Formats: sequence, structure tokens, C-alpha cells
Amino acid sequence: MSGIPGLETRLPLLFSEGLLTGRLSLQRYLDLTSRNAAAIYGLDHRKGRIAPGLDADLALWDPARKWTIGHEMLHSRVDFSPYEGKAVTGKPITVLLRGEPLIAGEKLQAQAGFGGFVARRPSDPAKAGTAVEDTTPWLDP
Repeated sequence: MSGIPGLETRLPLLFSEGLLTGRLSLQRYLDLTSRNAAAIYGLDHRKGRIAPGLDADLALWDPARKWTIGHEMLHSRVDFSPYEGKAVTGKPITVLLRGEPLIAGEKLQAQAGFGGFVARRPSDPAKAGTAVEDTTPWLDP
């Protein structure tokens, strides 16, 4: 997905087409969307899982919410979505950043400058394999 707009649609697409279709287990979905990414990018000391001392960054989903992707509803500064017209199921309704509402009721609450710098450790792609492996194939031939 790199090189095209889609940051805001990446997790809903993976949720709808991966987790809900059974192509991904819940464990594998969590590894792909948080744990492994935090470890690979050297942020696992602050992010990637729910544990004491880590940032309380959480996305609360409505797993049954059906919606259609359209660029006019997205927040990037491009005027198209490569997923225009794609129907998906599941959508984050509330997003907490360090325990504070960033999105509540699907509405952006944060003001400019709300984010903060998080120092990372050197990245270690080998850490991606530290999570529990899932034998469910992502795409069946």
C-alpha cells in the first residue's frame, strides 16, 4: 500500500477483508497492526500493546458498522482514494492517544500540536518474529 493514499483506510480494510473473512486470526491482526510494527520501529517500549507504563493508544471499533470508502469523507489532502466505492465492515469510532480522545463519535477532537515526539530505539526487523505466529494464510490461492 506504500506510495498511494490510504493510511486512514489501511486498518479498516485489513479488519474487513482479513479478520472478518477469517483470513487473519485476531492474534495475527493485532500483531500486524500494533505489536510487530512497534517492535520493528523501536517503539515497543512505549507502544504496541496494553501494559502498565505504555501509552494508552487505543482504537475502539464498531465491528458491525458497514460503510463505503469515499475520498470526501477521508482526512488526507489528496482528492482521491484508490479504494473509492469499496464497501467495508468495521470502523474505528473512538481513538485514544495517551488515554485522551483523539477521535470521539467519529469526530476529530485533537487540536494542532496535540501529538508528541516519541524517541525510539534502533529498529530491529528481527523482532517481528517475536509475536505468536499465526498459521492462517493471508491470501489463499
